[in-house]
Amino acid sequence: MSSKRRLKNALLKKLPAIVAVVTYLWGKSCSRITVVNGDFESEITLAAQGCVYVTWHQRLLNLFFLKYRRPVTIMISRSNDGDLVADVAEKLGFSTVRGSSSRGGATAMLQLIEKIRRDSSVSAGMLGDGPRGPARKLKIGTLRIARDTGIPILPFAYSAKRHKLFASWDRFMLPLPFSPLVVIFGEPIAVPVTVSDVELEELRLKVENSLNELTTRCDNWW
Repeated sequence: MSSKRRLKNALLKKLPAIVAVVTYLWGKSCSRITVVNGDFESEITLAAQGCVYVTWHQRLLNLFFLKYRRPVTIMISRSNDGDLVADVAEKLGFSTVRGSSSRGGATAMLQLIEKIRRDSSVSAGMLGDGPRGPARKLKIGTLRIARDTGIPILPFAYSAKRHKLFASWDRFMLPLPFSPLVVIFGEPIAVPVTVSDVELEELRLKVENSLNELTTRCDNWW
């Protein structure tokens, strides 16, 4: 193996740790965080119960910048990008299961459900529109996890006063360093175990609408 190839492999092995440190310091610089409706999260915490945190893929840094008071397991896609995100997430103290709606999702969801059933204080972190979209259209997996574990869905969104939007399918938002942030939680939404298919779709739309309203409120904050 050439020295150039060895150097490349060594850098690739260190990349997750480097990205984790950069992400941590980047988030640390955005320390001026205004939290709205934080009592929705606090009430769940006081009940020693977990929840299904859900946000849009565009705002996935929600899951890294906020400091939760309970274990959070994030469902991350099985892809090359997902490999890096999973490694970074674990170095930042999160647990992960690997899968998405297009690859390995059923297995990952079962793993996540079983983990929460074993410890109801564990929370799930979900990107509602998945790794590929369409953007801001909620997939059904979030509701199935809530239904099968009995923990509520907690929609939330954030926005940065100064940020960059990328030309990706989700228009990914990257807060600029030292930018103030606002985080708004929505009202927790329960999914009964006896829910019918029609009621499940109604709840899916309720969560989707809540997330879109929260996202708009965050963007209008500034």
